[in-house]
Amino acid sequence: MQRMRCGGIFPSMKIELESRQVDGKRRLLMPPECPPRSAVTIQRLDQETWLVKRHRPRKDYKIVVIPAIDRLSDDPEWEKTELAIARHCSQRLPPFEE
Repeated sequence: MQRMRCGGIFPSMKIELESRQVDGKRRLLMPPECPPRSAVTIQRLDQETWLVKRHRPRKDYKIVVIPAIDRLSDDPEWEKTELAIARHCSQRLPPFEE
C-alpha cells in the first residue's frame, strides 16, 4: 500500500513489463509462457500503445446430466391428482365451438 499526500491509502499493483520485438512479417514474439497458437486479442489504446490479452478457456461452469425419460411408470395416485388439475383448469375455458 502506498500513502498519498491527499491522506488516502491506495493499493499498488505490481506490474511486470516485458519488452518484445516484432519480426519482419510484423508478428509479435510472445514470451515462452504463452503456448504456440494461443488465442489473443490486441486492443489499440492509442497511436503507440497496444494491449495484448491471452484468452484461456472458461472453467467456471458445471455440467449436469439429465436422463432421458421415454415413458413414465403408472401411478394411480398421481393420475387422480392430474385429473383434478385438468378439471379445475378446464372450468375457466370457454366452450369449444366448431
